[in-house]
Amino acid sequence: MNLPQSFYFKAGKPAVLLLHTFSGTPDDVRVMGRRLQKRGYTVLGPTFSGHGTADPQQIFKVGSPDRWWQDTSAAVHQLISDGHQEIAVFGESLGGIFAMKALAQFEEVVAGGTIDTPLFPVDKGRVAKRFLEECQKWYGKLKLSPDETAEKMQFLAQHIDEMLTLISEYTEPVHDEIAGLTKPVFIAQADADELINRQIGQRLADYLSTSAPVTYRHYPEAPHVITFSPQGNQLAEDIGEFLQTIKFLD
Repeated sequence: MNLPQSFYFKAGKPAVLLLHTFSGTPDDVRVMGRRLQKRGYTVLGPTFSGHGTADPQQIFKVGSPDRWWQDTSAAVHQLISDGHQEIAVFGESLGGIFAMKALAQFEEVVAGGTIDTPLFPVDKGRVAKRFLEECQKWYGKLKLSPDETAEKMQFLAQHIDEMLTLISEYTEPVHDEIAGLTKPVFIAQADADELINRQIGQRLADYLSTSAPVTYRHYPEAPHVITFSPQGNQLAEDIGEFLQTIKFLD
């Protein structure tokens, strides 16, 4: 079985860091990465700790919000060490939390944005249900025995609520930290988002626009993971156009 890998698409000096979703992998944003590379940007798509394995249990055994922030910081430092002094960071869903934190904390991160990111409270029950459903389907693809699948699903069911609470608690100070941002921000929201409140993107845009230049785009009929939908091409185009407005040195 070929498991999704991190990607590093090299091009010009301006760099873009793309961060994936809670239940996903860099494949969430790989196609977007290629499109941005064609526009001349070097694009890095790391794998969050615990993700990209054959067993979703690793998300809980290895991953945590603190670890995922370490992953994000390491990716930023990698780009800096490779000579990219101006970086834009975008994240889809969970990834957007760390994208915004990077925007607030790193001088080299000059712009960034979110794609359906829960920077306000969400219905954790709905998110947990969706995650468990996806894991059940994944184990089915692996053709595990019913007993083994049941054991793994029991573990996930026992830990998902705790993890979502940790993420929610981690998000609160990030929400406060980005107040007063002055760097350019791109916010994307799916109008048919089935996981989070469809007003969250607009709320975030309103929250940031008192101090930061905000570009807000919404996508009719798009689901939570826009990048895997027919609207994903338009999203990539919009982010590319947003990046064209940033005055990179090179």
